[in-house]
Amino acid sequence: MKARFWTSVYLVVLVWPIPGFLASGPSPAGVVAVVTGVVGFAGLYLRVAWTALERPHRNATPYALILLYAIAAAMAPALGVMWVFATSFFLITAVATALPERALPPAAGATIAAGTAALPLLGESPAELWWIPLQAAVFTAAIRAFLRLNAANRALSEANVKVERLAVDNERLRFARDMHDLLGHSLAVMTVKSQLAARLAGADPARARAEMEQVEELSRQALAEVREAISGYRELSLPDELDGARRALGTAGVRLEVAVGPLPPAAEPVLAWVVREGTTNVVRHSGARTCRIRLGVADGQAYAEVRDDGRGSEDAADGCAGNGLRGLAERIEVAGGILTGGPAEDGGFLLSARIPVPGTAPLARACPADLS
Repeated sequence: MKARFWTSVYLVVLVWPIPGFLASGPSPAGVVAVVTGVVGFAGLYLRVAWTALERPHRNATPYALILLYAIAAAMAPALGVMWVFATSFFLITAVATALPERALPPAAGATIAAGTAALPLLGESPAELWWIPLQAAVFTAAIRAFLRLNAANRALSEANVKVERLAVDNERLRFARDMHDLLGHSLAVMTVKSQLAARLAGADPARARAEMEQVEELSRQALAEVREAISGYRELSLPDELDGARRALGTAGVRLEVAVGPLPPAAEPVLAWVVREGTTNVVRHSGARTCRIRLGVADGQAYAEVRDDGRGSEDAADGCAGNGLRGLAERIEVAGGILTGGPAEDGGFLLSARIPVPGTAPLARACPADLS
């Protein structure tokens, strides 16, 4: 509406040539014809410009633009040089708004050339009125620069919208990944403990009650972890995850062997996710009797390995193809490392993650096939 307002206000310039015309003593019919022509020119200009303002360069009234030029040419003999000077700006503006940007230079050039050629026909010298085509050319350049700036601003706005959309999508993925990783582990352990409690309910009620109390504790812990994830402050503790792995594997009847070497503090939270997800997969998929967890630093890389002697790739493939390891792979990739998973050489399944020690270069990204 602001653009339309100023477009309407500037039309007052069209009144400029009329006093000179009236001073020449025209007939009443001539006055009516000139006033009608000026009003018609203003109306057609507003139709062209206002229509184009809604959807730039998509004016649906090409005949209005043609008729606008026709009225401007027909009124020139009556209103003289000042009419040519005033209308040249409106004609160039109409072309700029109604046609694509690439059409502006030739169309504006033709308009300026026609106005310059009309000067001798109106009894004026182009050499004396050289400033008229010069101002029109400068105006054309200004309009073209404005259109390009407007296009750049529009492209920047669209890019910002895309960036915001990507940020929202990434946050949704992060949240979904956290929910899967947090709840998947806790629910898997709770399921195993509940099944054990059900089997012990008749034979050993005290043990069954103890298992259910642990299920309650796990549920409270899972709820606290979800709240932390929602708040955006979730960061795992490696010692806590190792303790959780011992409890979960012990409940599932899996013997755990742990070997932990010194680790950079920055690597511990990332590798803690490897321990959590690897342990969850052992409990849910492997049917293993033994699980080995190794952590340490070798060749400038912090590593975590979770190896079991279970059914190997047949059942582990399901875990590797699921959301858990895909989310874990994304975490490792963000840390500059790689995650691989597959059958171990001596049977069972091996999940391995390596991340560069701070100050070293990121590792080559793992192929998705490594996790299938």
